[in-house]
Amino acid sequence: MNIFKIIAPLLLCYILPNFIYSQTNELKASPLKGTWIEMEKKTDTIVFSSEYDGQNPIFNLKRGFRISEGHKLPDYYSGPYNFRLGQNCISVYWFLSSGSIQTYYFKLIPGENKFKIGNFFKDPERKKTESDTLIFLRIK
Repeated sequence: MNIFKIIAPLLLCYILPNFIYSQTNELKASPLKGTWIEMEKKTDTIVFSSEYDGQNPIFNLKRGFRISEGHKLPDYYSGPYNFRLGQNCISVYWFLSSGSIQTYYFKLIPGENKFKIGNFFKDPERKKTESDTLIFLRIK
């Protein structure tokens, strides 16, 4: 019985950390991980986290800044988005919105490190026509 009291804690000290470590290693590497820049204007970037658990993948859209009533604010639609990839589509939900999930065209071009995406962040104050489909290139 005394040997069990000695061996059991040692086994727990060895098995438990290995179990926890193996759980974190099972996270999937996202094919979109990294930083991507919009190719035409080169002002908008999307940063996908390097790993996700498949439940709640998130990306961060960075669009620069705008001045409103003398205050420097993030440009429209900047911030974190929840997303889910589908067959030739992506569903996105902007965390800073009271809206709902919207679905847009999406196509990953792996050999070229590019993706095409429906323009989900059209600027409400821009007077000129914006493209309906954008192309992003991986830079990191």
